[in-house]
Amino acid sequence: MLNERPLQQHRMSGADRQHQLLEVALNAFSRRGFKGTTTKEIASAAGVAEAVIFQHFPSKEALYSAVLELHLETSDEQSWLAEIAVCMERNDDEGLFRAFIRRILSAYRCDPMIERVILFAALEGHEQGLARMQKQFAPVFERFMEYIARRQGEGALIDCSPQAIMIGLVGIAHQYGLITQIFRAPFPVVSDEEMAQVFTRILLHGVQDTPTIQENNGKDQKPAEHSQRKAK
Repeated sequence: MLNERPLQQHRMSGADRQHQLLEVALNAFSRRGFKGTTTKEIASAAGVAEAVIFQHFPSKEALYSAVLELHLETSDEQSWLAEIAVCMERNDDEGLFRAFIRRILSAYRCDPMIERVILFAALEGHEQGLARMQKQFAPVFERFMEYIARRQGEGALIDCSPQAIMIGLVGIAHQYGLITQIFRAPFPVVSDEEMAQVFTRILLHGVQDTPTIQENNGKDQKPAEHSQRKAK
């Protein structure tokens, strides 16, 4: 149940009141989803009459949409898009994957409530929420799919469904975010950057502790030469 507050006596500016309602609504939607939350509950938690909500938002759906708009549109979106564009131009697979994973991990850590809202939208089949997320993420996913397909054609990535690589990329980051920020499972404190590096290495090179080609150069020659001499 949402924490109820006594009706507030002081008046807020219109902008401040609207922002307050959005934050209270985010908390409510993250706990109960769209269907399980009422505007009466949101108003009570905000300490206002229910009519105040409709002075700022024409409907519960409009309030929900405003919550998504506020929290899905981040101030650093353009700088992140510029970062991945540079990685793509340089064919920097590792840098690109790391930036993508780091972005997801940061979203869970900085704003876990909006991630809960997104999960509820998927579970409830809420078309408005799903459409907003499609609008947000589909263009980025398409760019990644085109890049993966191109790099596969150049022989840099394995020959498989590009969707499979994308699912692996998205899945490993989201699963970690769910475990640490939503399920709150005990986990050692590790920075997003370090986890992004580890997950990227796993995706590109697997989990076996196999030396890279560069590390092998010169190291495997002596054992090989020794075996040849022994065979003679």
